[in-house]
Amino acid sequence: MRPDKKQLDNFRAFHKSDTEFAAIARLKQSIWRDRKGFKNPKDKLGNYLDPDFAKTTKSNFLTDRIKALVQYEVYLSHQNNKLISEPRIWENLLSSQPLAFNLFGELHFDLKLATKFFKKRYPDSVEEVTKVHFEHSPSRGNLEYTGDHSAFDVFIEFLSKDKQKGFIGIEVKYVENMSDSKESCERIFKDHGTRYIELSRKFKIFRDGAFDHLKNSPLQQVWRDHLLAISTLRDYDQGFFVFLYPKDNNDCERVVADYCQYLIPDSTKCQFIPETLETYIKVLSKCSKADWINEFTTRYLD
Repeated sequence: MRPDKKQLDNFRAFHKSDTEFAAIARLKQSIWRDRKGFKNPKDKLGNYLDPDFAKTTKSNFLTDRIKALVQYEVYLSHQNNKLISEPRIWENLLSSQPLAFNLFGELHFDLKLATKFFKKRYPDSVEEVTKVHFEHSPSRGNLEYTGDHSAFDVFIEFLSKDKQKGFIGIEVKYVENMSDSKESCERIFKDHGTRYIELSRKFKIFRDGAFDHLKNSPLQQVWRDHLLAISTLRDYDQGFFVFLYPKDNNDCERVVADYCQYLIPDSTKCQFIPETLETYIKVLSKCSKADWINEFTTRYLD
């Protein structure tokens, strides 16, 4: 249920264009910030941290190791054109990019925990996780892949039971409504559509007539990320694409249902696997009792 306006106003969390889920999430982040006593600029909504405070303390992130990781990834983004947006990553509590770091950052350092989690979730594929990357693309702009500078929010490298090299490309969503402008979709498809269709036909996982729908909003972004995973298979023995989102984000839920109808059922070539944050946290909580998991749950899911 959408929070009432009085409650939203109390935490400066009212934003007229928010979906019901976005309104709830914005309020949740604003309350979390308020309870932590974190500074908020008076000219912004309650889900924002004071810019100087945010960058100095890195309070958008849950542990010291995650803070250090983000600092390093931001540095790398200036060297290799990774798509990490400043100051958004520091100050916007509602952004999905900090959420991705908060969920997977500790796994970057603790590969034993990463292995335990991903092996438990995908037992037929994963035997050992070897690396956890962020904002990862195999080769930005390279036409051997999609050529469009797309990247995975999180990229997991693993070995299977028979020592095959595998990967999981993960797209992380939070409050996104999945709606891109018609003009943006048309421009991207005009520039890269030939390669998208070439990849789609090569791997034969889409139904006949799917392209007329996949090239448009809101499906295009999911299709592009899935195609990035498909093209990445050239470097690995196996791999799949995970679309991760909160279960109550109905916009994401609808896009998942719509996208799946254009896939050939039971295709095992670079599968599209929708997952919810709630499921991931439930499994992760069975793998570890670390405080950061409880803090993540309190901040994003409770």
